[in-house]
Amino acid sequence: MTRIAYEIRVEGDLPARLLEDFDSLTIVADPTGTVMRAFLSDEAELHGILDALRRGGVVLVDVRREQESDPPGDPRPDPQE
Repeated sequence: MTRIAYEIRVEGDLPARLLEDFDSLTIVADPTGTVMRAFLSDEAELHGILDALRRGGVVLVDVRREQESDPPGDPRPDPQE
């Protein structure tokens, strides 16, 4: 299944408990806030993350769908098989 890469930027630090239900996230703090990278199978997953951020009172800065698909190291089926 193809998964789409998203980058989500928010202001400040994230409480650890806020996104513990989402195992597809990589979270990195930087000087301007927090950057999350997620490989998601559909927009419903994206909206689940965004809803959790909203409920937690986190200020959303940016959401980008990236060109890259599928996490590195994920095996892709060979189309010739």
